[in-house]
Order: sequence, then C-alpha cells, then structure tokens
Amino acid sequence: MTHPAFTSLGLNGMWVGKFETTGSTSSLTVKPNETSLRNINISTMYNTSYSYKRSLDSHMMKNTEWGALGYLTNSKYGRGNTEVWINNSSTYITGCAGSSVSASEYSGCQNAYNTGLGYHASTTDNISGIYDTSGGAWEYVMGNHDNKEVSSGINPSILPDKYIDRYIGTDLNSKILGDTISESIDWNEDFSDFNSSSGPWLRRGGSYSNNYKSGTFAVHHNNGDPLSGNTFRIVLD
Repeated sequence: MTHPAFTSLGLNGMWVGKFETTGSTSSLTVKPNETSLRNINISTMYNTSYSYKRSLDSHMMKNTEWGALGYLTNSKYGRGNTEVWINNSSTYITGCAGSSVSASEYSGCQNAYNTGLGYHASTTDNISGIYDTSGGAWEYVMGNHDNKEVSSGINPSILPDKYIDRYIGTDLNSKILGDTISESIDWNEDFSDFNSSSGPWLRRGGSYSNNYKSGTFAVHHNNGDPLSGNTFRIVLD
C-alpha cells in the first residue's frame, strides 16, 4: 500500500522541515541552534505555513505526514530499531540532544545537532536526518476530532481535505491507517493519549521534560490555543 501521506496529495514524496519552525510569524525559518516559534494559536500556525512557500505547496504538517515520518524513522531507511534521542533543551533550542535517549531537561543546548552525540537526535542517526521529533516542544499537527474548533481561531470544517486529517470520535478505531496512533501505541513507551477531552487538535513528539514518554510516536491533544510549549513543522510538496 502507498502511505496516505502521499496518496492524499498525489505525490511521490515530501520535504519535511529539518527542525521545528523558527523565526517569527512574519518571517518563518527552519534553522538549528535557534529558539522554536511557539505561543501562537493553531490558526496562525496553519496560515503562516500555507503562505510560507506557496509555489511549493507549503503547509503545516498533517498527522498522517508525521506518521510517515515515524515509520521511515523506524525503517532501514532511517535509524532502524533504535529510538531517537530526546531534545531536552528547556529553552527550546532546535536541533539539540541530551546525553541519552531520555535525558533530563537541560537549560541551553547540551549537544548541538552537528556533533557526535547530537546526531542521535536525528531520524537517521546522522546529520542528514530530521531533528526535534522527540522532545523540544510539542508539535501541533493538522489532525482534528469531529471538526471541532474550540478557541483555536480556525474552523476545521472549511479546510481542504488535502491539508487536514479528520477523526470521527475519540476511539482508537477511528484512526487513519498509517498515522502511527493505534498501530504503534506505546512503542518505546511513548506518550499515548488520543482522547480529546481537553481539546480536539492533535500534537506529536512530546516535550523536553517528558523524558522517556517523549518520542517520535508520542501523541496527545490540546485546544489549539497559544501555549509556550507548543510549536509546529512545515512541509513542502
């Protein structure tokens, strides 16, 4: 089967932001050794991602696209059966790595992305991979329960299907094949909470402070409001 991250867009592949998004809402960047862009609502995340590189169909990462990233990470094309090390930077510096797979939080950057230990925080276990998929800030993805808006500033029901994954209800059986939720639940002991009792928007990866519960397969939810611990990632097609 072709993964839904590709079939929904009619593509053979995608370019994923190497780091959590940096810069400002008026000038997005994707750079290492910078503070990730946080404390904005999901509407701003979506709109700024959409406008970032329109000629390249830029958009905010969907949950199924995160799922494709997770499977590739765990495959022979990624790092195989070894877990991505946590970005344990309590100051949200992009591309950082702790001293172990689930290291305790660290103020600043304990190991930069381009160092031997820093490579362990990459999806390929070397500098060519994608960083910040475990720890750093929680990353909102475009995945929503029952077209609920709450106070996020965006109405999911009017968004094109191309840019959002819609879930009906909160039961794991409502998952989308390939989204790394029910089929990989509790892999690596990563955080797993699909219920939307405190918000209909999905977020992935975990926080710098979640230790072993952070990881590429970690999933949680929130209401889409601005929070200091939430960021996002850009995808180009």
